[in-house]
Amino acid sequence: MPVSTFLLIFLSFVLALIVALFQYFYKTKRRGSKNAIFGSLRFLAIFALLVLLINPKISSTRYYTEKPALVLAVDNSSSIEEFGAGEEVKNFAEAIRQDQQLQENFDIKMFSFGRDLEQHDSLDFQAPQTNLPAVFNRLTSLYEDQVAPTVLITDGNQTIGEEFTFAAERYRQPVLPVVVGDTVKYQDLNISRINVNKYAFLNNRFPVELMLNYSGNSSVETKLEILQGKSVVHSEQLSFSPQNNSEVIRVELPAGAVGVHNYLVRLEKLDTEKNLLNNTREFAVEVIDERTKVLIAYSVLHPDLGALQNAIEANQQREVVLQPITQVADIKGYQLVILYQPDYRFKPLMDGLQEQNQNYFLITGPKTDWNFLNRQQDLFKQELTNQSEEFFPVWNENFKAFQTEDIGFSDFPPLEGSFGDFNAPETLDVLLSREVQGVNTGTPLMGVTTAGDSKVAFLFGADIWRWRSVVFRETGSFEKFDDLIGKLVQFLASKGRQDRLLVQYEPLYNGTEEVIIAADYFDQSYIFDRRARLEIQVENSETGEQRQIPLLLNGSSYKVDLSSLLAGDYNFRVSAAGEGLSRSGSFRILDFDVEKQFGRANLEGLQQIADQRGGQVYFLQEFQQLKNDLLSNDSYATVQKSREKNVSLIDWKYLLGIIVLALGAEWFLRKYYGLI
Repeated sequence: MPVSTFLLIFLSFVLALIVALFQYFYKTKRRGSKNAIFGSLRFLAIFALLVLLINPKISSTRYYTEKPALVLAVDNSSSIEEFGAGEEVKNFAEAIRQDQQLQENFDIKMFSFGRDLEQHDSLDFQAPQTNLPAVFNRLTSLYEDQVAPTVLITDGNQTIGEEFTFAAERYRQPVLPVVVGDTVKYQDLNISRINVNKYAFLNNRFPVELMLNYSGNSSVETKLEILQGKSVVHSEQLSFSPQNNSEVIRVELPAGAVGVHNYLVRLEKLDTEKNLLNNTREFAVEVIDERTKVLIAYSVLHPDLGALQNAIEANQQREVVLQPITQVADIKGYQLVILYQPDYRFKPLMDGLQEQNQNYFLITGPKTDWNFLNRQQDLFKQELTNQSEEFFPVWNENFKAFQTEDIGFSDFPPLEGSFGDFNAPETLDVLLSREVQGVNTGTPLMGVTTAGDSKVAFLFGADIWRWRSVVFRETGSFEKFDDLIGKLVQFLASKGRQDRLLVQYEPLYNGTEEVIIAADYFDQSYIFDRRARLEIQVENSETGEQRQIPLLLNGSSYKVDLSSLLAGDYNFRVSAAGEGLSRSGSFRILDFDVEKQFGRANLEGLQQIADQRGGQVYFLQEFQQLKNDLLSNDSYATVQKSREKNVSLIDWKYLLGIIVLALGAEWFLRKYYGLI
């Protein structure tokens, strides 16, 4: 307790004593034993009240022991069952959880992982993918300030994510890998990866990249074939050896007809090869006969140009042409024109857009010639000040043109635009408004409108490339930003009115991917309708089997999960009940299970992460050795900790009770003796 607080309490004691003596011994005319009782009660009440006003803090220290956490991370993917080790893994994990000595020394927490890390006790080995990096990334945040040795029970074969040994290197806890599966190195050919675009264009050739691996101790020869239906479209002989155990094959195939085309890649099997599932693999390409061409005409070079091009071309059905305004000659071949910071040189281009009623996207900034732009069009008028200003974006959830979501606009850096009064019609459909110095001005920053029979999008600020960078920094992907720009381009590139029912789906899905179909439904005012009843009817093209499933509202759109469907070709129709609106399409689920592609456990990778911590790998038969190593390691000892707690005296209810009892007792006794 501080000295100053102690002195205040001492002065309170003296003051309470003086007041009590003054009232019951100096001032009163009657002397007796009753005065001593009354004076004591008055002293106690006044002293307690003064101490309450001083409000000293009482410190208390509590000592407790903390056991280290023992993290049990178990691979719950289907590859464990493929190795026939499901029961062994369950028994091993249960032996750790139920061991009395381990329970006394550790706080045991069990997790399972497939696509993600989850905390639960049940294991079914049905997860379609293995995301080993997610294990280390999630556990890092959970056990950042604790001692938590991690027993990792897995075959070490990952199917998604970064290389797991890199993620394990960032993980600061001890890792004790327990290897599941066969570790013997058999002869095995493996098609590890196929890189191909989802779309190709009619009468062009599209590239295919194949990554092939070989595991074995002798040199072998095989034959690579790519088949479309029963026709071989590419074939070549390959040789592998223990030293030359991988190949990257690049071929170009013709796109001769519109539609979805399925291909089969296969490697001729070896005589002693055990796992033949990874010798074949399917892929598919959708051939289309049109491509949306977008022209970006600019007056100044700026990083925004590259950001816009990359965002638009993230959809392979779109092509961007960048041209300085001095080189723009003909715009007939473009479905959309983007005008970047226009000046007087844009007059012929804008005249042509207005004459042809062509849609365009206007982006202004500090280099924009507003003197020209104010005269050229009637939609927007900007005060001429020759000064710039920064605008922060504010998302408008009532934007109607197409479905959007808040992608973190409040965390985005400002755009640089022109300072001064801005006039625009109230009919604008505003996606983002401007915030200046912490105040939402309500002035449009980004949105869409119409000019005659054409659609016009606008963005009144430069440096949008910073937004794309922020999205990547926060999410690890440009997808959310690119999706926003893609929806805007799709809206502008379409000539007709906005559709009230929009369906998003992929024409091709791998067997281990989630098959998600999403839909947006708008009412007659083109406002997103959350009360709609949407259903999808799915039909297997081969068997004719049909299923009818409702789409459920999920956030800002309606979605249905069709991941339970078997591999095959499907046709579907999404319809809105009572509205007569429907959209049709087709998709294919490829017969590919990535978890069945591994013929042996990845002993080398698990050994590497054990070596990073100076440990060793274990096998399912070595439970006792793992237990002994855990119990004998001094780094995992139980530690004693203390926690100091400062409690304010004003929170001590007993002190208030003392004051009430003292004053109440004094009043009662004075009343009893007839002194009141």
